Formats: sequence, structure tokens, C-alpha cells
Amino acid sequence: MVCLLRLSLCLLCLSLRSPRDTSSLYPNSSAHLCHEDERFAMLEFKKSLSINDLSLISRSCISLGQVPYVKTALWKAVGSDCYQWDGVTCNPLTGHVVGLDLSCAKLRGTIPINSTLFTLRHLQSLNLAFNDFFHSRISPEFGRFLHLKHLNLSNTFFTGKVPLTIGQLPQLASLDLSHFLYFELELPNLVKLEMPDFDVVIGNLTGLRELHLDYVHVNLEATTLSSLKNLSSLMALSLSGCNFFGPLPTWIWNISREIRLLENWFTGELPSMVDINLAYNQFSSQLTISHDVRSNNMTLLEYINLRGNEIRGSIPNLIFVHVSLVFLELSSNNLSGIVKLDMFCKLKNLTYLNLSHNSLSLLTKCSNAISSNVATCPRLLVLECSSCNITEFPDFLRTQEDLVVLDLSNNKIHGNIPKWAQNIGKDSLHYLDLSGNILTSSLDLLQWKNLHYINLNSNIFAGEMPFAICTLISLQVLDLSYNSLSGEISRCFKNFSDQLTMLDLKSNKFHGTLPSSIGKCSNLRTLDLNGNQLEGQLPPSLLRCQGLRVLDVGNNNFKGVFPYWLGSLSELQVLILRSNKFHGNIRTINAKHPFSMLSILDLSNNGFNSTLPSSLLHCFKAMMDSTEKRGNLQYLVESSYTDSIMLKVKGHYLKFVRILTITTTIDVSNNELEGEIPEVIGDLVSLRWLNLAHNNFIGRIPPSLASLSELESLDLSSNKLVGQIPAELASLTSLEFFNVSQNQLAGPIPQGKQFATFENNSYLGNLGLCGYPLLKKCGDDEEPSQPPPRMALDDNDSEYKDAFGWAMVKIGYGCGTAIGLVVGYYTVITRNPAWLLRFARQLKHATNQLF
Repeated sequence: MVCLLRLSLCLLCLSLRSPRDTSSLYPNSSAHLCHEDERFAMLEFKKSLSINDLSLISRSCISLGQVPYVKTALWKAVGSDCYQWDGVTCNPLTGHVVGLDLSCAKLRGTIPINSTLFTLRHLQSLNLAFNDFFHSRISPEFGRFLHLKHLNLSNTFFTGKVPLTIGQLPQLASLDLSHFLYFELELPNLVKLEMPDFDVVIGNLTGLRELHLDYVHVNLEATTLSSLKNLSSLMALSLSGCNFFGPLPTWIWNISREIRLLENWFTGELPSMVDINLAYNQFSSQLTISHDVRSNNMTLLEYINLRGNEIRGSIPNLIFVHVSLVFLELSSNNLSGIVKLDMFCKLKNLTYLNLSHNSLSLLTKCSNAISSNVATCPRLLVLECSSCNITEFPDFLRTQEDLVVLDLSNNKIHGNIPKWAQNIGKDSLHYLDLSGNILTSSLDLLQWKNLHYINLNSNIFAGEMPFAICTLISLQVLDLSYNSLSGEISRCFKNFSDQLTMLDLKSNKFHGTLPSSIGKCSNLRTLDLNGNQLEGQLPPSLLRCQGLRVLDVGNNNFKGVFPYWLGSLSELQVLILRSNKFHGNIRTINAKHPFSMLSILDLSNNGFNSTLPSSLLHCFKAMMDSTEKRGNLQYLVESSYTDSIMLKVKGHYLKFVRILTITTTIDVSNNELEGEIPEVIGDLVSLRWLNLAHNNFIGRIPPSLASLSELESLDLSSNKLVGQIPAELASLTSLEFFNVSQNQLAGPIPQGKQFATFENNSYLGNLGLCGYPLLKKCGDDEEPSQPPPRMALDDNDSEYKDAFGWAMVKIGYGCGTAIGLVVGYYTVITRNPAWLLRFARQLKHATNQLF
């Protein structure tokens, strides 16, 4: 929700930049009717485009305060004059079209070089923002609008280079090519300003007052930003996410106050602070504040956003002099020291305060000087103090009646939630995160009726789930996981809001059945009930939740046959039935595309006793796409909420925080499955972890497994497999864990590449196997096989990766973000300290010799 609020603020700013449609200013003007050639040009332009409703664009338009609709719907050749058309502005004296605003008009198509749009030579303002021109290049013909003052092509999905002719518009005052929707959709940056285009295009636009290029790729080798020096009229600059790096030039502070440079790689010392957005850069200096104090101790400093840098030191006392400050965002830095939270009472205009994820220690008791006058503290809308070493609810909150967002997660707050806390944002609070504390009181105190988001995980709450939570009419996200809550949950499901999208109750003591009323929560995307004492069968009413993506009911007492009917859930991507009492055959439903989106399937530790049907595996279309096609590091659920699941990898259960689409796995271990391993598994080319251990599989290991080029873990142990280990498996260069122990395999072990890293325990119990690392020879006259020489920095050593790479995944959970998973994954892929491995092996050898 916080992310959505921030996006809304950004979009609101964008809307203020967009030129207004002034066609209504002259409703009675008839001095000149629309020129016929211009009417024809606009109608032909309309014909060249289709209508499309991309939901993210529509939501963004709504956040702008605009209702997306087809503005061209009433453009007609007969019966109306074009000065009356939506989005069209005409000069009341000449009749020429001078303004065209088709933003949020649901348009889709291409704008070729011969488009009739470019014949509207009198245009002074052109706004095509928030439409879908995904297959279009930005035509050099845009440079033909010699009278153009305002050009807005933001979030239109144009591709290719920005033409040099854009820099030849002599009257251009505002240019917006921002593409932050690429960032939201996790698409590559497709608009490029390449050498020497940035300096050439921008340097000539000396009349620019506003320049917005957010998330546009810039050729950094030829760009110095020196061209901005020529823009003496520039009042607003936005270059977020352009990958600029190095020291930030000091002259840039001569521009006026609206500067957005977040998500770049700027380094060096911070300037004396002005209103600026430098979030997600690499500044590491101490925080400095301007001494430019105006009359009556008032300053012009209103906005500071330094989130996600490496700023060190303490928060300077001088910051509390700037009483005009409205927005203060300092989270995710290296700030340290003791801060009295009531000091912020001096900032009377402050509405947004975020100090999370630093090394600060916040004192929450009001000092004597302020406690008597706590009512004079600012009325905050957002307060985020996660991981700030807080031990009790801040007195500062007693008068916060307008609070919308409250995050006190991962602190040391213990005991009961104070009764006065019910007055915090009583009618306004939408977002509440108290997770990762030591809270014990009854949840009946939670009376905030407009809550959308509740996260209370990892406390020590006990007792039944309070009915007050069940009846919150606006609730969208509820996380009560990792507590000691008990009782039946059936009464809640018939009262939950139909807006509920994520419900996480894992690791509690809930019992009883999952009622059919779960179907009332038709908008659920995540349902996690893992680690409770629930029983009975899964209710078919789950089929009403057609948007369900994550279903985790592992580690309960559910029973029944394989719920094949879940294949009708077209969005289902994660299905975890681990450690229950399911039994019988595994089969699929007779539907068009059952389980086609599934990325994670865990049926382990049940009583399934059929074959593993090829017909089911054929359904897993999403697993048949390579990671490159699926997209790197994309998350299954688009939300500020953090999903987490447990998966068995390399013999150990690990927690994954925020589920990635590259996290593809099949685990059917510890069942009674029989028959041969299906060859079709080789078609699931994006599989990373495959576990078929502890079953009754017979026959040979299918050579088709060699097609799983991204496979990292393969466990076939404790089955009845025979024959040789296919030599083709040596081509699996990503394989880090391999176990075929306790089978009936025979013949030589494949040599080279990853097989040089696997030790004896991978092959135990197969008396017919021979070759390295076993001592048994392959043939009467052969010497024992020796491992091939290894490079000093072998990139494929499972010992290091088990010890270090996956530890980073666990660290990621503690941070509450996906960073640990991403860092751990890339640590696994890109590093291997050979010296440490050699030391570990020498130590192991010495220990064996000693004992």
C-alpha cells in the first residue's frame, strides 16, 4: 500500500505537468470552423489505432485523477465540428488545431513516419501519455511541430532512439519522455538516448523549463550532464533510474527546487540540503543541512528523500530548525545514534516521516518540555520506524488522529498494545505493520475499521482470531503468521471482506476444517495455512477464487485424493500440499489448460501411490519456458506484501521470501509413487529443483533429464532405479546437488564438469557403480578413476554454495525483503572462494586421520 501511495504522488505530480485541455474555454466560438484538412488528418489518425485497456495504465490514470476513456469515440466526419471533439483545442480566431490531449485514451497501435498526425503543423501542445504504442519508434517527424511548446510522450511504450529532431523544436518549454511504467511492469528500458544524443538533443532546448526522462536509458559514456548548464530557464528536472554514476556536479543545485534523481549511482559528498529526491543512489557521506535560514526562523526546505543510500553518522540537530519540512525519508541508510522521537514535534508541517532500517535507537518517551504540549506535534499521515530499536509504543502517537500508515515492525516492543492506541488514526489508518515484535495482548483491541493492510506476524499473540478483524470491510492483506493463535477459523471466512487478496495464517495452532465459505473471498491471490492443525478435505468452493496464485496448506492434517480440480484455477502458480494425509492416484482434470501457470509443486510426505502421470507433467506449460523467456527475478504477486514459503532444497528446508518466477520446483518425495520416471520431465526446461526421492520408481534414469539446463538440485535417492547414470547428465553445468543413493544402479559414474564436485554419499547403496569418487574400479585392468583437474575458481562447488549462498536466503527473510534471495542467488552463481574450500577439505581429511 505504501508503494501505491508513493506511485500516486508521483503520478499526481505528472498530471500537474500535463497541459490542460482548454477547448471548453471557447464553446460559442464560431469565427472559424475546423479546417477540413486537419479534421481529415485527425480522423485518419484515429483509424490507424485500435482500442486497448491495459489495466496498469488504467490504474495509473485513475491515480492521476483522470478517468481513462476513449476520447476519440465521438470523432466523426459528419455532424460535428472538431473544436467540439474530446481532447482537441482550436485557436478561436484561426480555427487551427493547437492542442491535442489524448492522454489516458486507451489507444493502441503504431505511429509511422507517414502518420497524418504530423500534418497538424500548428500544434502547440501534444500529450499522448499513458497509451500503448509498444511497436512504434519515436518518429523524427515529431520535430516538424515548429510551434510546439509542450510534448508529453510518457508511458507510451515507444521503442528505439529519441530522434535528434526533438532537439530542434525552438519553442519547446516542457518535455516528458518518462517511462516509469516499464519499471512497474519489469520490462527493459526501451527508450534510449545514445551517444551523442543526450547532449545534442537536450543542449539545444535552451528554453526548456521542465525536463522529465525517468527510466530512460542514457548512453553514459558520452554524457556529462554539462548540456544542462545551457538550460537557464529550467525549473524542474527528473532523471530517475537513468543509471547516471559518479560524483554529482555541484552546479546542478542552481536549478530550482523540483529535482528528482533517485535510483542512479551518484556518489560523493551530499550538498547542503535543498528540496531534492536522491533516493537509491550511493551517497555515503554524513547528512548535511543548509544554513540558509530565512526570516522568523523559517526556511524553504520542504522535501528530503535520501532512501536507500549509504549515508552515515547521526541526524543533525539543524534539521529540526527547518519547520517548513513536510516530507522526510531517510530509510535504508547507515545512520546511527540515539534520536528522541519527540524532537520531530518541532516540525509543525511534517506529514511523512520514515527512519526505518538504519542503526538508530529511538527514544519514545516524551521529554518533560514536550509532554505537556504533545498536542502541538505535527499531524502525520505516514510514520515508518521499522528496525529502530524501539521498546514501547511511542507517546508521540497519542495525538496522531490522521495517521494513514504506521510501521513499527522488527523492533523490541513487548507486552500489551496500550488501550490509547485505539485512537491512533481511528478513522484514517489504512496500513498497520507491527510484525517482528514481542506483543502479547489480545487482538480485540484492534478496532480500526478502515484498515486495508494488517501485518502482525512473528509476535506471541495467543487465543482465538478476534471477530473484529474478520469483519473489517476494507481488509485486503492479513498476516497473522508465526504466532500462537488457536481455535477454529471457519467463522471468519464467511465474514471476511470480499476485497481480501492475501491471507497468511501459517505457523499457528488453528484447527478444524476449511469451510466452503472460503469461496466468498473470491479475490484471494495468496492463501497460506501451512503449519497448523487443520483437517478434512479442501473445499471445492476454492474454485470461486479464480485469481488464486499461491495455495500453501502444507504441514496440516488435510486428507483426500489429489485435488485435481485445482487445475481449473488458471492463475495458480504455487501449490504446496506437503506433509498431509493425501493419498491415491495423481491425475489431472479434463480442462483446456490445467495447471498451465504452475511454477512450484510440492506433494512430498503424503500417501500418493500411483505413477507420476505424463499427462499431468504435459500441463506445466510455464515450466517449459526458459528463464530468459519467463523474465529474470519477477515476483508472482505484485504487492507491498512479502510472500514466503518453505521449500526443500539440497536436503534442507529453506525459507524463500517473495516468490520468484524463476523458483521452479517439483517435489514429490516421500510418497509411494511407482512406475518409471516419465521422459516428459525433460521438457520442463526451467526446472531448478527436482526431488523424486523415497518412492518406488523403477527402470532407468531417463537421459531426457539432460535437457534441464537450469537444474541445480536433483534427488533420485531411495528408489528402485537400475542401469547406468546417463552420461548425458554431465552436461548439466548448473547442477550443484546430486543424489542417487540407495538404488540399484550400476556402471561407470559420469566424469567431468559438475560430477567432479559430488562425493561418495551421492552414490551410497549402489553396489554396481564404479569410478570417481568411488574406490571401485571400472574394469579389471583400470586404475581408479581420478577427478579431472579443477580450476582455481571453480564456479560450481556445492559445499560453498550450501554453506554461504543459501544462508543469504535466510538473511533475506530477516530483512523482510527479496534482497537476501537475490544476493544469495547471485552469490551462488558468481563466486567460489577456492582457498576456503581447500582449507575445509584439508581440515576434514585431518580430522578423519585423527579419529
